[in-house]
Amino acid sequence: MVGDRQQGTNQMATADDAATTRLAAYAATIQYSDLPEAVRREALRSYFNILGCMLGGARHAGVNIVDSSLGGFTGQPMITLVGRGRKADALHAALINCMASSIYSFDDTHEQAVVHPSGPAAAAAQAVAEMQPISGREFLAAFALGVELECRLCKALTVAPAKGSMAWSGTGITGGIGAAAAAGRLLGLDMAGMRTAIGIALSQAAGFRAMHGSLCTPLMPAQAAQTGLRAAFLARAGFTSSPAALEGRYGYLSVFSEQPDLDALTGGLGERFEILRNTYKPYPCGIVIHPIIDACLELRRIHGPDPARIVSVSIAASPGAMALCNNPAPQDEMQAHVSLHHWAAVAFIRGTARIQDMDTETAVKDPALTQFQRRVEATLDPDRAADSAMVSITLTDGSRHISRIDHCIGSATRPMTNAELEVKFAAMALPVLGEKRAEALIKQCWDLVTLADAGDVARAAV
Repeated sequence: MVGDRQQGTNQMATADDAATTRLAAYAATIQYSDLPEAVRREALRSYFNILGCMLGGARHAGVNIVDSSLGGFTGQPMITLVGRGRKADALHAALINCMASSIYSFDDTHEQAVVHPSGPAAAAAQAVAEMQPISGREFLAAFALGVELECRLCKALTVAPAKGSMAWSGTGITGGIGAAAAAGRLLGLDMAGMRTAIGIALSQAAGFRAMHGSLCTPLMPAQAAQTGLRAAFLARAGFTSSPAALEGRYGYLSVFSEQPDLDALTGGLGERFEILRNTYKPYPCGIVIHPIIDACLELRRIHGPDPARIVSVSIAASPGAMALCNNPAPQDEMQAHVSLHHWAAVAFIRGTARIQDMDTETAVKDPALTQFQRRVEATLDPDRAADSAMVSITLTDGSRHISRIDHCIGSATRPMTNAELEVKFAAMALPVLGEKRAEALIKQCWDLVTLADAGDVARAAV
């Protein structure tokens, strides 16, 4: 890797800092050649998807607020603000680009940890790639590393046998480590420097789910992207942090999990890759709503019921859907992101599930949708998997139709194809770039590993 190498002392792991040191040693040495072909392929798909999401959300009003409010405090304009036609300093660019990628809830999701890992890692890595020459292979390896550590850390906190709290925003509290690792790798941090960067980033981890339904939802991963990038810069300059940031007494793991799973975090490094469990969203909303949308669209497609003749919609929903998205009568776009009632109404009345279907004025406040939501009732099915749902409708003549979705589109079992990802990317890129430039960027993204300068991709996304 290129860049300055921050050399540290005490590079041997002790019993008290073994987990932090092991992750740091792996992060400081991983190469593109170390990644199996399947991991390289999924890393490229993950980056392609998240860059499209950055373009799609680049001109959102919430992103505009953050950029205009904080833009006057930024430094030298060096890094591309994707889709916004100008540049900013590295830290501001990481914040804005990651927020844009998350603003529509269209980003990726790890199937087990339910963390959205690509935004923080991509935003931080892009910033470094525009500061110094980085090959496409180096960039993709660093990005894959960042995604891997985020997913592993979130699993270690919340996925059985770990015992954690759903109150934390998984992306908010783990995105920093991914951003720090990705940026640190491209900056050439050695093991001690990487361990420091990890510690700095984790000390600033934040985010909780009460913020869902507000602009703080995309701000949490954006803050993680900026935090991780800043941590890598500080570590390179010789700043310090605890060497046992993860497992030390009163360390990160003890703060964020009642019973962390260390094997999920450090087991099989370089052999087991969590990025292979990454998934991509066909719909811009909470992922636990997706099987419900699939079921509603299937009922509409097969039976074609007149929405006026639907007396009731009954949904057997997963625990995650009920805990996070059982939100009737949303009042604005951000609340609609996490309202299964809204998306059921959209599916039956409009037959779609698009970004424009959660616009506050034309969709969320559409009388046809708000009135239909009153007929939607969701009940908890405690044994139902997160990617499944059952929806039944009862019509005015008493007839009843049922759709059962075992695995929704975009899940690990039914992954989106590259062609489907291209359709999604184009829909978000065309309004920003126009047809010719969008098509050229799609090709450039798929050819990332052949590029001598990975920064060219971000520079083309304006």
